[in-house]
Amino acid sequence: MENLYYKCDGFQMRVTKNMLGAVQDYMDEAYIAATNLQAELQKKEKWTGQSELVAEAFLDLLVQYQKDFYGDGNPQELAISAVKELNDNVSDFYDNFPDYNTLKEFTE
Repeated sequence: MENLYYKCDGFQMRVTKNMLGAVQDYMDEAYIAATNLQAELQKKEKWTGQSELVAEAFLDLLVQYQKDFYGDGNPQELAISAVKELNDNVSDFYDNFPDYNTLKEFTE
């Protein structure tokens, strides 16, 4: 009988954590760039009319969205922390969690 129980791959978890970290870096850079652009646009005196209003409204929404993913305690940072914690404790789970070991016995 084929063994069907699943065991996390530490290498793939590290890859995932690294990719989440890279995404966070890009989100931080995007937020800083958006706020810099927002400040730059507010200084421009020659740009007026509906195109200015539409661009500012779009940029305001973009900055509001990106702010949620910037700094401490954002969802991306929490995901990175959770993957790291899982990776740090996964061997304990496999060795000491009775329900997992029971499942493993059924599939062997």
